[in-house]
Amino acid sequence: MKKVIYVAIAFALLVAGFYLAYDRAKELNTARCLGCIAMQPKAEKFTNFWIEYPEGYKAKGIPPHPDWIINASKEKVVMLFFWGPACEPCEKQWEDMKKAGLVIGSEENGTITQNFSYVKLFSLDVTKERGNTIKIYTKDGSESTPTTVILFEKNGTIYWYAFSGRADGKGGRPSIEELINILEKAKEEKYGSL
Repeated sequence: MKKVIYVAIAFALLVAGFYLAYDRAKELNTARCLGCIAMQPKAEKFTNFWIEYPEGYKAKGIPPHPDWIINASKEKVVMLFFWGPACEPCEKQWEDMKKAGLVIGSEENGTITQNFSYVKLFSLDVTKERGNTIKIYTKDGSESTPTTVILFEKNGTIYWYAFSGRADGKGGRPSIEELINILEKAKEEKYGSL
């Protein structure tokens, strides 16, 4: 009888382990690391901030910005950095932003530096809480990482710009220096010339 109980317990643990492994693998595969699948999408080169989805996006109209983003954008310029575990382009962009003096810490617990105190950074792992927010800001509504979004509120309107793929200056995506310039432009448009 004891053997039967031990076998039943072992079988239950084995099934639970397979289920947990499958569930975790499914979760990790949901977030597409663009560099990992040898894809760096073309982005719309920054010329100005958007109010509605620009041409080329699957969605139309004004994006359904979540309340937590709207609230943060009333106070500061907001930068969303969506990344995924084991995403090499995400890690490289984060390291480039660190070298440029934009962020400190790691993707998981990083913050904006004092030089950019007008920016509120949300560094978001797409496999965790708030991860679905990325779908609002990607062209095809996917969870493609890395994705970077800059937005701010002025006079009740949310202005934004987003791109997927590493900020490397290729394919219409900004370089890190251009990304910093976009943040500065957002600051200027939000607060005017100080």
